[in-house]
Amino acid sequence: MNRIIGFILTLLLLISCKNSEIAEMGKKSESENSITQTELIKSNQTELIVQKILDLPKLQWIYHSELEERLPVKVLETEMIKKNFNLNKFGQKVRILSKSELENEGIKDFVIINKIKINKDTTEFGLSYKIEGAGCSGKFLRQNGEWKILDYSVWEN
Repeated sequence: MNRIIGFILTLLLLISCKNSEIAEMGKKSESENSITQTELIKSNQTELIVQKILDLPKLQWIYHSELEERLPVKVLETEMIKKNFNLNKFGQKVRILSKSELENEGIKDFVIINKIKINKDTTEFGLSYKIEGAGCSGKFLRQNGEWKILDYSVWEN
């Protein structure tokens, strides 16, 4: 009789452990999904902000859209700037290229977004366009769910 009770208790313990393991796996899967969703939201925010940076009124002269060889606008791919971003400038899709692609194609007219720091309600950014010796830095503010330019400056060396 004691053996039967011992066997039943051992069996219940094993079943309990297995259920606990399944529940833990479910929690892990949920947390992985929420990280993925957070990263997706951040990526979408970054894409939106990069488009807003490219469209800043005081920056338009650096692109020289009147020169056919300057179009489409090219941007250096970075950890923050992804190839799958859907950016447009002057009615054309922006080319997002890796450093090796730029070198292989001999491209010198590309935008480098060297700083994007997204906080809860503000974003700081920095940009350089070496072929023009120009740069830009500034800050966006999120108001009512939309990013609005707070302040920015453009300079030329």
